[in-house]
Amino acid sequence: MRTWLPALIAAALTAACSAPPVDDVPGADAAPAVDAVAPDVDAAEPRGEVRGVWITRFAYSSRAGLEAIIDRAAAANMNAVFVQIRGDGDAFYRSNHEPWARRLSGVLGRDPGWDPLQVAIDRAHGHGLELHAYFNVFSAWPASQPVVAAEGAVQHALHLHPEWMAVDATGTNRDSEYRWFSPGHPDARAHIIATARDLLARYDVDGLHLDRVRTPGPDYSRDPVTVAAYDAARAAEPELTWGDFMRRQVDATVAGIHAALLEVRPRARLSAAVWGIYRPLPGCNTSQGYASYHQDSLAWLAAGTMDAIVPMIYWPIEAGACTDFATLLDGFVAARGGRHVWAGMHALDDGAWDFAQVAARVAHARAAGAQGTVVFASSYLDADPARWSAYVGTPEAPGPFAEPLPVPVMGWKD
Repeated sequence: MRTWLPALIAAALTAACSAPPVDDVPGADAAPAVDAVAPDVDAAEPRGEVRGVWITRFAYSSRAGLEAIIDRAAAANMNAVFVQIRGDGDAFYRSNHEPWARRLSGVLGRDPGWDPLQVAIDRAHGHGLELHAYFNVFSAWPASQPVVAAEGAVQHALHLHPEWMAVDATGTNRDSEYRWFSPGHPDARAHIIATARDLLARYDVDGLHLDRVRTPGPDYSRDPVTVAAYDAARAAEPELTWGDFMRRQVDATVAGIHAALLEVRPRARLSAAVWGIYRPLPGCNTSQGYASYHQDSLAWLAAGTMDAIVPMIYWPIEAGACTDFATLLDGFVAARGGRHVWAGMHALDDGAWDFAQVAARVAHARAAGAQGTVVFASSYLDADPARWSAYVGTPEAPGPFAEPLPVPVMGWKD
């Protein structure tokens, strides 16, 4: 049985998304207006709040270790865990489309003898927590390493199809972290969507949580298939810019995953960790999801192809700063169009633990009308057990999660 508390809704500032920004990318496309005119379908519903934590693939290496992290999240009165089960075109679960991650056994494709996703589902549900499968979308392989053959029948997609890799105008990948799948290659998109569909069909997850759902930079992907598709599209639309075209490719991937979710697990929630700055604040010259990485996260909410976004606003509350947590979050909330915004925040401030700052961000998210918060990441909380318990606090000094709360309903699903 779910119980609910009344919503806390405050007026959100609109300047973060409506004022003309100063782009940090030369020749960046002007963002189309995203009018928050969709009916606020959940405004009158009773709600709780999402209290989530990201658990990356680097945080666990055994069944017992993963279960212990989820136990700590439950003890901290969190109600959702976001467990990474796809990092770079591999699987931390039994996939029909991608090989077992080599982090689990030391060999790509080798069965580790346990299934992290199923373990996470069982442990989370045993505590009454939601389990969101944390799924990197376009990151495909570590940039510094050659793509290797996998043990067994299921091979890595880039091993079979190197032409699916995203490249810049030089014809190479120059990102220092990953090789990436090209959003503009229809076969690469189809593979990603099929992989997500297979996971959703076979695992009892409460949500699919997308990350790396973007390109590595504004000049990607100049692979021949994508360039040919752009040339054909521009023949029909002469004013079509490269940025607009690439955003459409990322959008199409999101829409395809959403359609797969509706088909096989319609009650699950589709969410995405997105760049913490949609467009730069007025007078600022910062990175941005929209033009720097072809990520139009607000358009997904407006189109109804995303249930919730989690802006990764990994900066402090600092009035007037170009990275002010409060102003950036207010802009996302103002443009949410009836869908959910869960405030993503870092556990640390400039590498140091300061729970007063964490609590202030949680308080601002509640006051601004966000539907919850997600903290990055369990590894930082595990550095000191007292960090987990700070969320609950003590009877004399209760923390922001002192009382248990359920996740909020989504009016278009529940």
